[in-house]
Amino acid sequence: MIPNIGKSDRVLRFVSGILFTLLGVFLSSGLLVIAGLFTIFEALSSWCVFYQLIGKNTCLVKSKKTVFPFLKILVLGWLILITAILLNLVAELVSWKTWYDILKTPSLKLSLDNIIFIYIVYPFIFGLVSYFFLRKKE
Repeated sequence: MIPNIGKSDRVLRFVSGILFTLLGVFLSSGLLVIAGLFTIFEALSSWCVFYQLIGKNTCLVKSKKTVFPFLKILVLGWLILITAILLNLVAELVSWKTWYDILKTPSLKLSLDNIIFIYIVYPFIFGLVSYFFLRKKE
C-alpha cells in the first residue's frame, strides 16, 4: 500500500473514526462501529482505498502512481474459487465435512483428520495459491 493520505487528512480521519466508533457503541450500531474502525485504519496506514481507486493523493511524499490492479485481483479470485471447488470435491470423495456443512450445522461433530483438513490444510492451500500468484518475479 502506497501512502496517499496527507497529515491533516489523517488527523481528521482519526478523530472522526473515534467519534464514529464511540457513537456506534452508544447507539448499538455495528455499521457505525465498522465505519469508525475502517476510518481509523485509514488514518493509521496513511492509505485510502477510495483515493487509490480514483487516483487521488493528498500525501506530500512522492510515490509512483499506481492503478488499481482489477484484473490481477479478479484472476486471483478465480484461482481461489477454483481451489475451493477442488478442495470441496476432495472432501466429498473422502466423506469429510466442509465449511458449508459446518455453517449449516454448527454442532456437527468432526473427526481429527477432518478438523486438520478444515482448519489447517484448507487455509494453507488458499494461502499457497495466493503466495505463488502474488510473489514477485525475480
